[in-house]
Amino acid sequence: MHSATKQRLGPAEIRAVVANALGPEAQVTEVRELTGGTFNAAYRLTLTAPDRVVVLKVSPPPVTPLLTYEHGLMGTEAAFYELVGAATEVTVPQVVAVNYERQVVDGDYLVMSHLDGAGWDSSHASLGPGDHARLRRDLGRLTGSLHTVTGTEFGYPQHPGPSEGDSWRAAFGRMLDDVLADARRYGVTLPVDPEELLTVISRRAWLLDAVTVPVLVHFDLWEGNVLLAERDGRPEISGIIDGERAFWGDPLADLVSPALFGDIADEADFLAGYRSAVGPSFELTPQALQRIAMYRIYLDLIMLVEAVPRGYDPVGHEPFAKLVRTDLHAALDRLREAPAR
Repeated sequence: MHSATKQRLGPAEIRAVVANALGPEAQVTEVRELTGGTFNAAYRLTLTAPDRVVVLKVSPPPVTPLLTYEHGLMGTEAAFYELVGAATEVTVPQVVAVNYERQVVDGDYLVMSHLDGAGWDSSHASLGPGDHARLRRDLGRLTGSLHTVTGTEFGYPQHPGPSEGDSWRAAFGRMLDDVLADARRYGVTLPVDPEELLTVISRRAWLLDAVTVPVLVHFDLWEGNVLLAERDGRPEISGIIDGERAFWGDPLADLVSPALFGDIADEADFLAGYRSAVGPSFELTPQALQRIAMYRIYLDLIMLVEAVPRGYDPVGHEPFAKLVRTDLHAALDRLREAPAR
Protein backbone atom coordinates (compact mmCIF):
# COMPACT_ATOMS: atom_id res chain seq x y z
CA MET A 1 0.00 0.00 0.00
CA HIS A 2 1.18 3.53 -0.78
CA SER A 3 2.06 5.45 2.35
CA ALA A 4 3.75 8.84 2.59
CA THR A 5 5.76 7.58 5.57
CA LYS A 6 7.66 4.98 3.54
CA GLN A 7 11.18 6.14 2.69
CA ARG A 8 12.11 4.13 -0.39
CA LEU A 9 15.82 3.56 -0.92
CA GLY A 10 17.75 3.02 -4.12
CA PRO A 11 20.39 0.27 -4.58
CA ALA A 12 23.27 2.59 -3.70
CA GLU A 13 21.58 3.71 -0.48
CA ILE A 14 20.86 0.12 0.53
CA ARG A 15 24.48 -0.87 -0.09
CA ALA A 16 25.64 2.10 2.00
CA VAL A 17 23.38 1.10 4.89
CA VAL A 18 24.59 -2.51 4.79
CA ALA A 19 28.24 -1.41 4.72
CA ASN A 20 27.62 0.94 7.63
CA ALA A 21 25.80 -1.72 9.65
CA LEU A 22 27.79 -4.86 8.82
CA GLY A 23 31.07 -3.72 7.29
CA PRO A 24 32.32 -3.45 3.70
CA GLU A 25 32.73 -7.22 3.31
CA ALA A 26 28.93 -7.66 3.40
CA GLN A 27 27.76 -7.49 -0.19
CA VAL A 28 24.14 -7.26 -1.33
CA THR A 29 23.28 -9.75 -4.08
CA GLU A 30 19.48 -9.43 -4.12
CA VAL A 31 16.94 -6.85 -2.96
CA ARG A 32 13.19 -7.38 -2.66
CA GLU A 33 10.91 -4.71 -1.26
CA LEU A 34 8.43 -5.99 1.32
CA THR A 35 5.16 -4.19 0.68
CA GLY A 36 2.89 -5.50 3.44
CA GLY A 37 3.54 -2.79 6.02
CA THR A 38 2.24 0.77 5.92
CA PHE A 39 4.71 2.74 8.05
CA ASN A 40 8.39 1.87 7.54
CA ALA A 41 9.93 0.84 4.25
CA ALA A 42 11.23 -2.73 4.44
CA TYR A 43 13.55 -4.77 2.22
CA ARG A 44 14.52 -8.44 2.13
CA LEU A 45 18.25 -8.55 1.41
CA THR A 46 20.41 -11.49 0.36
CA LEU A 47 23.99 -10.95 1.50
CA THR A 48 27.39 -12.56 1.17
CA ALA A 49 30.23 -12.71 3.70
CA PRO A 50 28.61 -14.54 5.36
CA ASP A 51 25.79 -15.77 3.16
CA ARG A 52 22.51 -14.90 4.83
CA VAL A 53 19.16 -13.20 4.37
CA VAL A 54 18.21 -10.19 6.48
CA VAL A 55 15.45 -7.61 6.58
CA LEU A 56 16.24 -3.90 6.50
CA LYS A 57 13.65 -1.45 7.83
CA VAL A 58 14.06 2.31 7.39
CA SER A 59 12.02 4.92 9.23
CA PRO A 60 10.45 7.97 7.61
CA PRO A 61 12.64 11.09 7.34
CA PRO A 62 12.34 13.29 10.44
CA VAL A 63 10.34 15.97 8.56
CA THR A 64 7.57 13.48 7.67
CA PRO A 65 4.17 14.24 9.25
CA LEU A 66 3.53 11.58 11.90
CA LEU A 67 1.19 10.78 14.74
CA THR A 68 2.57 11.67 18.16
CA TYR A 69 3.26 8.09 19.21
CA GLU A 70 4.99 7.29 15.90
CA HIS A 71 8.15 9.26 16.70
CA GLY A 72 10.94 6.88 17.68
CA LEU A 73 9.22 3.65 16.68
CA MET A 74 12.40 2.02 15.36
CA GLY A 75 13.86 1.92 18.85
CA THR A 76 10.65 0.45 20.20
CA GLU A 77 10.64 -2.31 17.61
CA ALA A 78 14.28 -3.23 18.28
CA ALA A 79 13.69 -3.26 22.04
CA PHE A 80 10.56 -5.40 21.63
CA TYR A 81 12.48 -8.09 19.73
CA GLU A 82 15.34 -8.11 22.22
CA LEU A 83 13.03 -8.37 25.24
CA VAL A 84 10.79 -11.05 23.74
CA GLY A 85 13.65 -13.06 22.26
CA ALA A 86 15.46 -13.19 25.59
CA ALA A 87 12.53 -14.00 27.85
CA THR A 88 9.82 -15.96 26.00
CA GLU A 89 9.17 -18.88 23.67
CA VAL A 90 7.90 -16.53 20.96
CA THR A 91 10.00 -16.49 17.79
CA VAL A 92 10.80 -12.94 16.72
CA PRO A 93 13.53 -11.51 14.45
CA GLN A 94 16.97 -11.15 15.97
CA VAL A 95 18.36 -7.62 15.92
CA VAL A 96 21.54 -7.52 13.80
CA ALA A 97 22.11 -3.77 13.84
CA VAL A 98 20.14 -0.64 14.68
CA ASN A 99 21.20 2.94 14.03
CA TYR A 100 19.68 6.30 14.97
CA GLU A 101 22.47 8.62 13.77
CA ARG A 102 20.89 9.33 10.35
CA GLN A 103 24.26 9.85 8.69
CA VAL A 104 23.88 7.27 5.92
CA VAL A 105 20.18 7.78 5.20
CA ASP A 106 17.72 10.39 6.44
CA GLY A 107 16.11 8.12 8.98
CA ASP A 108 16.68 5.38 11.56
CA TYR A 109 17.35 1.87 10.32
CA LEU A 110 17.06 -1.63 11.71
CA VAL A 111 18.72 -4.75 10.27
CA MET A 112 17.28 -8.00 11.60
CA SER A 113 17.20 -11.68 10.80
CA HIS A 114 14.70 -12.91 8.23
CA LEU A 115 12.08 -15.36 9.49
CA ASP A 116 10.72 -18.14 7.29
CA GLY A 117 7.09 -18.08 6.33
CA ALA A 118 4.40 -15.81 4.97
CA GLY A 119 1.74 -13.71 6.65
CA TRP A 120 -1.23 -15.71 7.92
CA ASP A 121 -3.53 -13.34 6.04
CA SER A 122 -2.08 -14.58 2.73
CA SER A 123 -2.09 -18.26 3.69
CA HIS A 124 -5.78 -19.06 4.18
CA ALA A 125 -6.09 -21.02 0.93
CA SER A 126 -3.43 -23.49 2.08
CA LEU A 127 -4.95 -24.22 5.48
CA GLY A 128 -6.70 -27.52 6.08
CA PRO A 129 -9.97 -27.97 8.02
CA GLY A 130 -8.33 -28.40 11.41
CA ASP A 131 -5.49 -25.96 10.93
CA HIS A 132 -7.33 -22.76 11.77
CA ALA A 133 -8.49 -23.83 15.23
CA ARG A 134 -5.06 -25.25 16.11
CA LEU A 135 -3.26 -22.12 14.94
CA ARG A 136 -5.66 -19.85 16.83
CA ARG A 137 -4.90 -21.80 20.01
CA ASP A 138 -1.19 -21.47 19.30
CA LEU A 139 -1.52 -17.72 18.76
CA GLY A 140 -3.39 -17.39 22.05
CA ARG A 141 -0.67 -19.32 23.86
CA LEU A 142 2.11 -17.22 22.31
CA THR A 143 0.25 -14.02 23.18
CA GLY A 144 0.08 -15.18 26.78
CA SER A 145 3.81 -15.89 26.67
CA LEU A 146 4.45 -12.31 25.54
CA HIS A 147 2.67 -11.10 28.64
CA THR A 148 5.23 -12.65 30.96
CA VAL A 149 7.52 -9.71 30.09
CA THR A 150 6.95 -6.89 32.56
CA GLY A 151 8.41 -3.42 32.99
CA THR A 152 8.55 -0.56 35.45
CA GLU A 153 6.57 2.25 33.77
CA PHE A 154 3.37 2.46 31.76
CA GLY A 155 3.08 3.88 28.26
CA TYR A 156 5.17 3.96 25.11
CA PRO A 157 8.87 3.29 25.74
CA GLN A 158 9.81 6.01 23.24
CA HIS A 159 7.64 8.52 25.13
CA PRO A 160 8.08 7.91 28.86
CA GLY A 161 5.60 9.47 31.24
CA PRO A 162 6.28 12.53 33.35
CA SER A 163 7.01 10.56 36.50
CA GLU A 164 8.05 7.07 37.49
CA GLY A 165 5.26 5.11 39.09
CA ASP A 166 2.61 6.75 36.91
CA SER A 167 -0.65 4.78 36.79
CA TRP A 168 -2.01 2.95 33.78
CA ARG A 169 -5.08 5.18 33.96
CA ALA A 170 -2.89 8.29 33.58
CA ALA A 171 -0.70 6.77 30.84
CA PHE A 172 -3.66 5.58 28.77
CA GLY A 173 -5.30 8.98 29.19
CA ARG A 174 -2.23 10.63 27.67
CA MET A 175 -2.21 8.14 24.79
CA LEU A 176 -5.85 8.91 24.05
CA ASP A 177 -5.31 12.65 24.32
CA ASP A 178 -2.39 12.43 21.90
CA VAL A 179 -4.33 10.69 19.13
CA LEU A 180 -7.26 13.12 19.50
CA ALA A 181 -4.78 16.02 19.30
CA ASP A 182 -3.39 14.41 16.14
CA ALA A 183 -6.91 14.31 14.69
CA ARG A 184 -7.27 18.06 15.28
CA ARG A 185 -3.81 18.78 13.90
CA TYR A 186 -4.47 16.91 10.66
CA GLY A 187 -8.08 18.04 10.28
CA VAL A 188 -9.55 14.55 10.59
CA THR A 189 -13.32 14.45 10.99
CA LEU A 190 -14.10 11.68 13.44
CA PRO A 191 -17.38 9.70 13.39
CA VAL A 192 -17.97 10.53 17.07
CA ASP A 193 -17.74 13.77 18.99
CA PRO A 194 -14.32 13.79 20.73
CA GLU A 195 -15.68 15.44 23.87
CA GLU A 196 -18.48 12.90 24.17
CA LEU A 197 -15.97 10.09 23.65
CA LEU A 198 -13.68 11.45 26.36
CA THR A 199 -16.64 11.82 28.73
CA VAL A 200 -17.70 8.20 28.22
CA ILE A 201 -14.16 6.95 28.85
CA SER A 202 -13.31 9.27 31.75
CA ARG A 203 -16.44 8.23 33.66
CA ARG A 204 -15.33 4.62 33.37
CA ALA A 205 -11.57 5.14 33.74
CA TRP A 206 -11.81 3.54 37.18
CA LEU A 207 -11.79 0.21 35.34
CA LEU A 208 -8.15 0.83 34.42
CA ASP A 209 -7.06 0.96 38.05
CA ALA A 210 -7.16 -2.84 38.12
CA VAL A 211 -3.93 -2.77 36.06
CA THR A 212 -0.97 -2.31 38.39
CA VAL A 213 1.90 -4.08 36.57
CA PRO A 214 3.19 -2.75 33.20
CA VAL A 215 3.10 -5.69 30.76
CA LEU A 216 4.67 -5.71 27.30
CA VAL A 217 1.85 -5.34 24.75
CA HIS A 218 2.45 -5.88 21.01
CA PHE A 219 -0.87 -4.20 20.05
CA ASP A 220 -0.73 -5.25 16.38
CA LEU A 221 -1.31 -9.01 16.43
CA TRP A 222 -3.52 -9.20 13.36
CA GLU A 223 -2.87 -12.07 10.98
CA GLY A 224 -0.53 -10.07 8.71
CA ASN A 225 2.01 -9.88 11.54
CA VAL A 226 1.83 -13.60 12.31
CA LEU A 227 4.01 -15.72 10.01
CA LEU A 228 3.13 -19.28 9.03
CA ALA A 229 5.55 -21.87 7.63
CA GLU A 230 5.20 -25.58 6.92
CA ARG A 231 6.82 -27.75 9.58
CA ASP A 232 6.60 -31.56 9.46
CA GLY A 233 3.93 -31.38 6.81
CA ARG A 234 1.60 -28.89 8.46
CA PRO A 235 1.49 -25.10 8.88
CA GLU A 236 2.88 -23.72 12.11
CA ILE A 237 3.40 -20.21 13.46
CA SER A 238 7.00 -19.41 12.55
CA GLY A 239 7.21 -15.96 14.10
CA ILE A 240 5.69 -12.67 15.21
CA ILE A 241 6.84 -9.47 13.50
CA ASP A 242 6.25 -5.69 13.49
CA GLY A 243 6.60 -4.90 17.18
CA GLU A 244 6.80 -1.16 16.53
CA ARG A 245 3.44 -0.32 18.15
CA ALA A 246 4.42 -1.98 21.43
CA PHE A 247 3.84 -0.32 24.78
CA TRP A 248 3.81 -1.14 28.49
CA GLY A 249 0.26 -1.51 29.68
CA ASP A 250 -2.71 -3.78 30.21
CA PRO A 251 -2.25 -7.26 28.69
CA LEU A 252 -5.93 -7.17 27.69
CA ALA A 253 -4.97 -4.59 25.06
CA ASP A 254 -3.43 -7.45 23.06
CA LEU A 255 -6.84 -9.10 22.77
CA VAL A 256 -8.03 -6.41 20.34
CA SER A 257 -6.12 -6.99 17.10
CA PRO A 258 -6.35 -10.82 17.07
CA ALA A 259 -10.12 -10.28 16.72
CA LEU A 260 -9.88 -7.13 14.62
CA PHE A 261 -13.38 -5.69 13.99
CA GLY A 262 -14.86 -8.53 16.02
CA ASP A 263 -15.32 -9.63 19.61
CA ILE A 264 -12.55 -11.61 21.29
CA ALA A 265 -15.21 -13.27 23.45
CA ASP A 266 -16.24 -15.21 20.32
CA GLU A 267 -12.70 -16.57 19.79
CA ALA A 268 -12.90 -19.76 21.85
CA ASP A 269 -9.77 -21.35 20.39
CA PHE A 270 -7.62 -18.26 20.89
CA LEU A 271 -8.88 -17.88 24.46
CA ALA A 272 -8.18 -21.53 25.22
CA GLY A 273 -4.60 -21.08 24.09
CA TYR A 274 -4.26 -17.83 26.02
CA ARG A 275 -5.63 -19.43 29.17
CA SER A 276 -3.12 -22.27 28.85
CA ALA A 277 -0.32 -19.69 29.11
CA VAL A 278 -1.64 -17.25 31.71
CA GLY A 279 -3.52 -19.66 33.95
CA PRO A 280 -6.89 -21.43 34.10
CA SER A 281 -8.41 -18.70 36.27
CA PHE A 282 -8.36 -16.18 33.41
CA GLU A 283 -11.84 -15.15 32.29
CA LEU A 284 -13.37 -12.34 30.29
CA THR A 285 -15.45 -10.64 32.96
CA PRO A 286 -17.74 -7.73 32.03
CA GLN A 287 -15.08 -5.38 33.43
CA ALA A 288 -12.40 -7.01 31.27
CA LEU A 289 -14.55 -6.67 28.14
CA GLN A 290 -15.15 -3.01 28.92
CA ARG A 291 -11.40 -2.38 29.26
CA ILE A 292 -10.92 -4.14 25.93
CA ALA A 293 -13.58 -1.81 24.48
CA MET A 294 -11.42 1.18 25.52
CA TYR A 295 -8.46 -0.28 23.67
CA ARG A 296 -10.61 -1.00 20.61
CA ILE A 297 -11.62 2.66 20.61
CA TYR A 298 -7.99 3.75 20.86
CA LEU A 299 -6.85 1.49 18.00
CA ASP A 300 -9.80 2.55 15.85
CA LEU A 301 -8.89 6.22 16.40
CA ILE A 302 -5.30 5.52 15.35
CA MET A 303 -6.44 3.78 12.17
CA LEU A 304 -8.78 6.62 11.26
CA VAL A 305 -6.32 9.44 11.96
CA GLU A 306 -3.19 7.88 10.43
CA ALA A 307 -4.83 7.69 7.00
CA VAL A 308 -4.46 11.45 6.52
CA PRO A 309 -0.72 11.99 7.15
CA ARG A 310 0.05 8.74 5.34
CA GLY A 311 -1.82 10.00 2.30
CA TYR A 312 -4.05 6.99 1.71
CA ASP A 313 -6.32 7.19 -1.31
CA PRO A 314 -9.70 8.14 0.23
CA VAL A 315 -11.74 6.10 -2.27
CA GLY A 316 -9.62 2.97 -2.06
CA HIS A 317 -9.36 3.21 1.72
CA GLU A 318 -13.08 3.78 2.33
CA PRO A 319 -14.14 0.09 2.71
CA PHE A 320 -11.54 -0.35 5.45
CA ALA A 321 -12.43 2.98 7.07
CA LYS A 322 -16.09 1.93 7.16
CA LEU A 323 -15.14 -1.20 9.13
CA VAL A 324 -13.18 0.97 11.57
CA ARG A 325 -16.07 3.39 12.09
CA THR A 326 -18.50 0.52 12.69
CA ASP A 327 -16.14 -1.04 15.23
CA LEU A 328 -15.66 2.29 16.99
CA HIS A 329 -19.41 2.69 17.51
CA ALA A 330 -19.72 -0.95 18.69
CA ALA A 331 -16.90 -0.49 21.21
CA LEU A 332 -18.44 2.72 22.52
CA ASP A 333 -21.77 0.95 22.97
CA ARG A 334 -20.03 -1.83 24.90
CA LEU A 335 -18.28 0.70 27.12
CA ARG A 336 -21.52 2.54 27.89
CA GLU A 337 -22.73 -0.68 29.54
CA ALA A 338 -20.16 -0.15 32.30
CA PRO A 339 -21.28 1.83 35.35
CA ALA A 340 -20.00 5.40 35.40
CA ARG A 341 -18.28 6.92 38.42
